[in-house]
Amino acid sequence: MNYIPKIVQHNILLISILLLPLFVFASDNIPIESSVIFNTTCARCHEGQCSGRMSFHLPEDAANQHIRRHGGELSQQRIRQLFKLLRYMKEECSFYPSPHALMKDQIWDRKMLNEFQSPSRQAYFMPLGLLEPGMYQLLFEALNNTKFCVEIISEEFDFIEQDSLYGENDRKRLKFQAEERSEYFLRLTAQYPINLIQLELEFLEPK
Repeated sequence: MNYIPKIVQHNILLISILLLPLFVFASDNIPIESSVIFNTTCARCHEGQCSGRMSFHLPEDAANQHIRRHGGELSQQRIRQLFKLLRYMKEECSFYPSPHALMKDQIWDRKMLNEFQSPSRQAYFMPLGLLEPGMYQLLFEALNNTKFCVEIISEEFDFIEQDSLYGENDRKRLKFQAEERSEYFLRLTAQYPINLIQLELEFLEPK
């Protein structure tokens, strides 16, 4: 039997304890709908408040009251999921990981996009995936000509300007520059319901 010095055993145990919250959250399998609700409503107030601490001290009852106050009528299961997402953002200073990424598929159709639409149908939150530095273009196709706000957000909550958004009627384009290798996310918000039927991500040129 291999002998492991006590100091090594201690370090292994310490690392395991510190990483435990991440492993727990990664295995929670939060539904996409809950993640979309959180990232289109709750996250705006908390993206600049993460601490990177390995513990979250707000009592669950207090957090639940906060969620009910701002989220309206929600099931207890949904409230628990939103609490876990809030805790993850506070402790990890990042968005909850998703197994999906637009960059992997290049094009999402309406069926896939519906998975990332908020219940109000006035917002979307989608993972673009791990992008290398360079210029990219998003091509939007919608059923209506509703105006919407576009935000590209890095995993460190850095926002990219959307001044290059242009287009007519139901087709719009957005060019953006990824300054560093990072996971990026797309958030769309509108005053009225918006229904995307296709979204395409193109890599134009390296930085």
